[in-house]
Amino acid sequence: MKFASQLQKNIFAPWRLSYINYDVLKTELKARQLDHGWTEQDEKDFINLLENELEKVYDFITAKLGEVEARISYCERTLQTFMNNPSWSSEQNWNIMDDALTEVLFDVNDLAKFTRMNYIGFQKILKKHDKWTSLHLQQDFIPQLRAKPLDKQRFDVAIVYISALHDLCRLQGKPRTGNAAAGGDQNAFERATAKYWIHPDNVTEVKSIIMLHLPVLIFNNEKKFEVSDSAISSIYYDNDDFDLYTGRLQRDEGAEAIRFRWYGPMKSRNIFIERKTHHASWLDGASVKDRFRLDVDDVRKFCEGEITPDEVADRLREKNVDEQICKDTHFIASGVQKSLEEKHLHPVVRAFYNRTAFQLPGDQRVRVSLDTDLSFILEDNRDGKLRRAEGEWRRPDVAIDYPFPQLDETEICRFPYAVLETKLQTHLGQQPPDWLTKLVDSHLVHEVPRFSKYLHGACYFFRDRMPLLPWWLPEMDIDIRKPRATNFGLTRSKSFKPLIDGQYRRAMEAEERRLNDVAKNEPVAKGSSVDEAAEDKATKPTINSDIKRRTPLRTNRF
Repeated sequence: MKFASQLQKNIFAPWRLSYINYDVLKTELKARQLDHGWTEQDEKDFINLLENELEKVYDFITAKLGEVEARISYCERTLQTFMNNPSWSSEQNWNIMDDALTEVLFDVNDLAKFTRMNYIGFQKILKKHDKWTSLHLQQDFIPQLRAKPLDKQRFDVAIVYISALHDLCRLQGKPRTGNAAAGGDQNAFERATAKYWIHPDNVTEVKSIIMLHLPVLIFNNEKKFEVSDSAISSIYYDNDDFDLYTGRLQRDEGAEAIRFRWYGPMKSRNIFIERKTHHASWLDGASVKDRFRLDVDDVRKFCEGEITPDEVADRLREKNVDEQICKDTHFIASGVQKSLEEKHLHPVVRAFYNRTAFQLPGDQRVRVSLDTDLSFILEDNRDGKLRRAEGEWRRPDVAIDYPFPQLDETEICRFPYAVLETKLQTHLGQQPPDWLTKLVDSHLVHEVPRFSKYLHGACYFFRDRMPLLPWWLPEMDIDIRKPRATNFGLTRSKSFKPLIDGQYRRAMEAEERRLNDVAKNEPVAKGSSVDEAAEDKATKPTINSDIKRRTPLRTNRF
């Protein structure tokens, strides 16, 4: 489908005058070419038209985000009034506010689609300009696009706040029970994991659908949510023969992956040394992920053997940490240090992404994560270019400033899709909820079993060295978008009222309550995986369910 037709098909009618005027730009470009050939004055006039269109679109997005913020703030104040005045806290009032939040959520979803469609429009017209004129405006227009960016999802913070307030309405002001950071044996229950790709056109809608059923999983009552809090960076290790890559791809017995991970900005002090083992012999053949924490200043010393596993464990004992945890940490540190030395491992690839996790606190039955802005960055020095000095375990010139414009294009791979991962308890016959089954069967997702970030990144940079390639590479050449086959998802009625799966919100939630009543006697596992709890605690700040303890929303948070 040509872009002009695609644009017309996807225009949200109430905002139709605020979209890029693609037909006018295209006509202007074509008519002048046919009339007299492209002149310097034509170029100036076209750039002026383009800048005016960009300003129009950008100002509309900014104004709408301001409206979204104001409406969220209004809902927050109103809900706080309900909590301070029990006489106002009726079911009807909570439902009215939940309807208002649903309207805001739909506007955020529509605004994300609006932003995406206009971003594509500018890319298309710039490409067409360069093709017809043999000039290079696509490159020269980059400063204007960076000054008024349309290529970033700027709606994550809004969704986090809407999620917190929606959950408050769902509970009618009552605090949630259960501790999302509660500890537990990571092998206390089995998990069935599935992975999917999400096209950028559908990311915000998928987030919104999940949020209507599961709250955003967030921690740290003392800190207000910031966009950087969702950032996750991992340095993957391997050797010159890519033995870890090959072992993981072939799923060899005992195959391992080793990565050094941190959450948030580069200034983070906590670095998690992680090892994944396929069918670990010390756990009766169960695959396992284990890890321990080091201070950033100790990472190099650990890699070089200056800090031993004994010292790592002794430091924990000095802090009165449980002895079993000290022994487990010693075991993990010994294994990692041994692999680093004996297998001659060194940093190879960095994976960066922003993660949104969804889960009921204390309820491990269903856990969903969505990773966006996934990028792979070259850490290896073997091509003769010095990216890391001697003894450095990560390159210092890369932070979390996606899309990393400072990097040479040969050093980065920006993955085109978001990655959705679902984790379900499989012990005691736990079945996925109906809404999740509908989601993974819908047009919005594309299943990619056993997709691995490291395997994809390593293969991208070192494909000519790899004896085996991941099975999903041919999937990169197809359009993973599918036509909408059912009413599933977020749509609007002819009068633009929000519809969830073709129904108004209350009808949808009534059906969900009915299904929950059927399953309400199913057991809920208490606690959570040690690794997952630590991971989330390190990366996700909390919006407290007790809204009275919240810091007021501020105008600059979006």
